[in-house]
Amino acid sequence: MDIIMKSKRPEVNIEYFGQQSRFFNFFEMIVDDLLHGKGIYAETNSGSNGNAFMYAKKGYQVITNDASEYSYSVAKAIMSDNIPTEFNSKYEWLNKYSDSYIGRASVFASVVDLYGYNAEIPSELNSELEEKINEYISYFTKIKNEKIRSFKSYNEDLYNYLRKLRKEKINVDIMFMDFAWPWRDGSKTEEYNTTANIYSNIFEKSKIPNIEIWDKKNVIDNVIKAVKEAKKISKYVLLSNQSSNYPTPEVLEVALLKNGLNYDIRHTMLTDAEYEDNLGKESFFREYLYVIRGDVDD
Repeated sequence: MDIIMKSKRPEVNIEYFGQQSRFFNFFEMIVDDLLHGKGIYAETNSGSNGNAFMYAKKGYQVITNDASEYSYSVAKAIMSDNIPTEFNSKYEWLNKYSDSYIGRASVFASVVDLYGYNAEIPSELNSELEEKINEYISYFTKIKNEKIRSFKSYNEDLYNYLRKLRKEKINVDIMFMDFAWPWRDGSKTEEYNTTANIYSNIFEKSKIPNIEIWDKKNVIDNVIKAVKEAKKISKYVLLSNQSSNYPTPEVLEVALLKNGLNYDIRHTMLTDAEYEDNLGKESFFREYLYVIRGDVDD
């Protein structure tokens, strides 16, 4: 299916690099056609959690995951009633926000909103940042009050997450996979390093080691490994990639086929880049979504 769509501001709209929820209508058509409104929808990297929220709102059982403390805090803030159980803030001013996921998510979103995708957490709180945090607290609280809840939420490295689902004997109908792809020139996407690594150990100082951000040298091997692992617990694997990324479709598709990962269909969407996070590099943007049949039967 090749379509042209107008991107639009997503319902869950926070400052997060790679916010794919602006393309929810495109993904929705594909997921609904496969599942017809029922089933377990899971993600390997949930990012801003906008897609997960919308699928949960539609009635799917949703599983979120992201190694990023930012993403995990958002998932817990808007789709759960949990509260953090550990507190060990990097800076004293963070203690005010450490005891709730809404507070934590609001800190991360506010820093990115005010200072950009690669900003570090300031050592001191100023009035501008405090005002922005309060705005996000109100925003996240409003979303949380819609009572849309996830089935499960994880804060794991990609492979640990897939192994954990298998160990817990959780099979899913769809595993949506959109990674921290390198830029088209093959270089690492540093914006993901910020959310995955710079923002770890902010509220709790006993987190996992740094997450490796992929580049041209290792991205294809990692994608093949991840898809093969995901197939073991999934009815369908949906692999998402974008025109701003490496590898190109030609390179990726050859790698998939050479490794026995035949896809049923490749859906493509061309859209304007109004809400695209590629820092204004292009005015248009193409999304590729590969439907790969998993090993889980009906």
